[in-house]
Amino acid sequence: MKEREPIERFIFFESASQREVKFDQLKSDKDIKSAERIYNVTIKAKALDLLRGLLPASTMTNVGITGNGRAFEYLLTMMYGSKLREIRLIADQLFAELNAVIPSFVRRANDRYGQALQKYFSETESRVNRLAKSCLSDVPPEDSPELVRLLDFEDNFQAEVKVASAILYEQARGQSLHAITNYVKSMPTQERHQVMRAYTDFRTNRRHRPGRAFEMVDYTFELFTNFGMFRDLHRHRILTMERQLLSPRHGYDLPQELIEAGLDNDFADCMYLTKQVYEAMSKTMPEEAQYVVSFAHRYPYFIKMNLREACHMIELRTTPQGHPDYRLACQKIYSEIKRVHPALCEGIKFADMNRYRLERLDAEKKTEKKRQFG
Repeated sequence: MKEREPIERFIFFESASQREVKFDQLKSDKDIKSAERIYNVTIKAKALDLLRGLLPASTMTNVGITGNGRAFEYLLTMMYGSKLREIRLIADQLFAELNAVIPSFVRRANDRYGQALQKYFSETESRVNRLAKSCLSDVPPEDSPELVRLLDFEDNFQAEVKVASAILYEQARGQSLHAITNYVKSMPTQERHQVMRAYTDFRTNRRHRPGRAFEMVDYTFELFTNFGMFRDLHRHRILTMERQLLSPRHGYDLPQELIEAGLDNDFADCMYLTKQVYEAMSKTMPEEAQYVVSFAHRYPYFIKMNLREACHMIELRTTPQGHPDYRLACQKIYSEIKRVHPALCEGIKFADMNRYRLERLDAEKKTEKKRQFG
């Protein structure tokens, strides 16, 4: 990566002139060391981003969760009903911690009530599994699905009417949503768009999120990405995501930079061995076999979200410092929404559609400036 993107190509902050200049124009030792620190951290992050596809799904990670008593009761019930032993062991540990502080909330998670709920989930899953095998036996898997496919969305006029009506309803004085909707349907297009633009005109950064009127319009996207990207997008809990069991059957993604570095054969060997282990395990342990699948393997799932949720995810996940894989997916999601709902999409003001050579460089510059100047 240092050969591909040498430090001399980039600009850094110079203390004397209080502006950014090319690296070879820096004169102060302090400025040079600062630039080298920024560059080295950025290069390391980029290298790890390129190589993360080699990680198996079993890679250990740290997770923090927060919730109320009812949410934890439901979470524990689901975890105790998991087919994976690891999840059930974590449920025991989580129950022990919660029982020490909110015993009345979690006591039903694994008693007769909880076990009945677990049985309901288990029997439902088994029944649907049998039906799926029967119903889908003649439906062939796609060889190369699209990265992002918009499956379900509303007619543009109806979508605009819903959002504009909800915007006006918030400021209404006793008028019903039914009456407001009928009025908005009769509005000239320009006037309806004026209402919609007023709702987001004063957004000056992505943290100024649109209001709940944007929740009136829904989208369903099917994505076909590598598993690493799924993990990144899976963290957005304000949307609905449904997935299949993880497997290597759809192939894998290989970054172009690794091909140019001559690492593609080693990478392919790792993927081949991963698939061999998976196939040996999946015959008797389909759930546990997921652990050996790598982050690079392609993976189908769908996301259902409303316009407000889409705005949040797109603006957050297209920032320059984001991983290029999920940046591309979210850019395509944005383009699809813009294609079907162009006026509504104007409210998504901070989607970054650019490409960057070293995505995290600017973020590291800001971190370094804070470190030096507070």
